[in-house]
Amino acid sequence: MDQIIHPILTGYKTYQLDRWFLTPLANADIIQYRQDVMRDLENDGLRELISTFSKTIFELNAFQDQLRKILVSNDAYQNNYLARGRMLDFASRYCSVIIEAVNGLNKKTILSKGLQRFVDYLHNYQESEKFLTLKTSVDDLKKELSTVHYCMLIKNGAIRVRKYENQPDISVDVRELFARFQQGNVQEYRHKLTEEPRAEHVEAAVLKLVATCYPNVFSDLNDFCMRNLEFIDPVIAQFSREVHFYLSWLGFIAPLKERGLPFCYPRLTSGADRLYDLNFFDLALAKSLGSENKPVTNDFTLEPPERILVVTGPNQGGKTTYARAFGQIHYLASLGLCVPGKEASLLLFDQIYTHFEREEDLSSLNGKLQDDLERLYDILSHATSKSLIVINEIFSSTTLSDAILLGNHMMDAIVKIGCPAICVTFIDELATYGKETVSMMSTVDENDPTIRTFQIVRKPPDGLAYALHIASKYHLTYAQLSARLKQKM
Repeated sequence: MDQIIHPILTGYKTYQLDRWFLTPLANADIIQYRQDVMRDLENDGLRELISTFSKTIFELNAFQDQLRKILVSNDAYQNNYLARGRMLDFASRYCSVIIEAVNGLNKKTILSKGLQRFVDYLHNYQESEKFLTLKTSVDDLKKELSTVHYCMLIKNGAIRVRKYENQPDISVDVRELFARFQQGNVQEYRHKLTEEPRAEHVEAAVLKLVATCYPNVFSDLNDFCMRNLEFIDPVIAQFSREVHFYLSWLGFIAPLKERGLPFCYPRLTSGADRLYDLNFFDLALAKSLGSENKPVTNDFTLEPPERILVVTGPNQGGKTTYARAFGQIHYLASLGLCVPGKEASLLLFDQIYTHFEREEDLSSLNGKLQDDLERLYDILSHATSKSLIVINEIFSSTTLSDAILLGNHMMDAIVKIGCPAICVTFIDELATYGKETVSMMSTVDENDPTIRTFQIVRKPPDGLAYALHIASKYHLTYAQLSARLKQKM
């Protein structure tokens, strides 16, 4: 799961989405709520509108926080008219973004309760006295500032400022003078200057001088900033951050959907109902394959009283990947996300318990078998009928007879708990444990048993490891080795 979630959290680090992706939900209504929002956001036009709006609001909120600290500080170098002008610019941009978003969203079809409520909130906010007062203040102040005209006289490193008194625009005379020399279309050499100051301390000093020429206008600017240190609505600011939970996931899976891989919104069940997912796959593997390759998709189905998938078959056949994907889709579904697969009905679990093989801890006096048993005991002691258990290659460090004995005890405990589980094992006997088990097997190519198809199908175990075929492919059978040794002798 870390291979899936970490890239998203890293790419959207500023939005602090950790708790959204790291907190599985146990409430089916909240999960359905999230699924509905994500369905709406699959519409390209709506997603683009929401994405642009939320990014702009989030950035403005961050800028507002920075400027607020400056404007309440006693640092005269930073707390100047440039900073106050930026606050006005941000407020103006905020008002425009709100109006544009309302107009744009009114033209979209929205079905989810979550987005419908936000659109209603945004519409009411736009018509509220708070917003209208802010918008009027911004417009009035910008109109006042548009009357500010001044001249600068720069000489010997000194700048003098005075009001503009209808002095002629010499640039007009210059253009007229040189126009007579123009021959056809010429290359444009003028450079467009950015709005951001190049010499901020100089511009701030000039504005301070200009303010003495227009004291009333700049006094209104000061008052505006003090009244609107926090002009962004907190609900809208919160939405601008949290909606990236949905946007980040849709962005993450977009390349996979373009490659033809299926995603669906699973039905969540808390009882012993039919569980299934058709054409699912390991999402971490799919992302690692690159744009040229697609992972093999598989199915699983558990019809009551079936509760345990037992996966057997030759090594390197995709069994562990299958088990990982089984756990992944359940975890992702608990977040309210669309999951790999064409159609699915999954368990609304309380916990996922996993037992994967890990390196033996040399600092402990326990052997590998004891470590396996202690970890398994801890899982079986805490699991409930609503838990999910994923077990991969357990008891590989003991004899086959002991593994069969311990495996049957493990199956007894899981059946008694009554929770869904998947067990990848080399112990074929577990696949025929009882009516609660479903035997799944990784398959090989019919014509060449050394080639893995990575298809996991519902069938009884065949008891074949295909080791002889692999040894033969690489010329390592007893007869082949013996023949080579005789040649050298």
